[in-house]
Amino acid sequence: MHRTGTSGEVVLAVDFPMTGRSEAGFAELAQLLDPALAVWETLPPPVGEGTPATGAEFVARWLADVRASGLVVRGMLSFCAGAAYLGALSDGIAQWQDEAPAIVMIDPEVPASLTLKAHFLRALEQFAVMYPEERATRMREDARALCDELGHDIDLLLPAVTGMFREVGMESFAHINIDPRHGSGLLDVFDAFAKYVVGGSQLDATRGWDRGVALSSHTPTNGLNLLPPEADRADAVGEEIRFDIAHAEMLGHAVIAAKVDELLSRPARA
Repeated sequence: MHRTGTSGEVVLAVDFPMTGRSEAGFAELAQLLDPALAVWETLPPPVGEGTPATGAEFVARWLADVRASGLVVRGMLSFCAGAAYLGALSDGIAQWQDEAPAIVMIDPEVPASLTLKAHFLRALEQFAVMYPEERATRMREDARALCDELGHDIDLLLPAVTGMFREVGMESFAHINIDPRHGSGLLDVFDAFAKYVVGGSQLDATRGWDRGVALSSHTPTNGLNLLPPEADRADAVGEEIRFDIAHAEMLGHAVIAAKVDELLSRPARA
């Protein structure tokens, strides 16, 4: 929860927040929005045996929390791959709420194997800097070879990339004499993020996009080239508005907050 509000209405924000990431998050955007609205951000369950691990399980958990609150869901926001969860959330909210929530997506993505691979390779760079260049190069080559070998089956990629990330992480902690218990949080964050990406890929990712509005930056994938060919936002979304703002700055920008407030005040689309 980023703000309680006073109106009895809530805006749900779908993202994967993490400490130290380069992009602004919904914590920043919430401070710029209409203070009457509560802003809740969906959080993936913590890593551990028995916790929800699929997209449908994530959605069920989030829906249970918001329904128990008794608040009216005024709108739903998403960042990047979070847009894949909006259709299932909207369907669930329709079970108890007559008016459909507004949908606003910031740089929406369809999560796929390309998404997971790109983030895996980028995350490994945290460990590469701990080694001499020769060892770091070999680590990168091994990671790319794994991604190439497994192709586009995201369900096979999930255990493979999280397993390699954990193996490299543990080796890195030993290399610089860090107790693995102190570094395990970093490994758990990547594990949770990978499940979040795969969970989104298990859903009808573009469901509901046709009644939503996409707010697009001039660098929608932040240099990672994550959008697969089938994720053509111009065809999938009801309306797209482009901004001369970098992807990483979108959720912290006053212009975006003003547009979100405007869109949330519109009558909901059927």
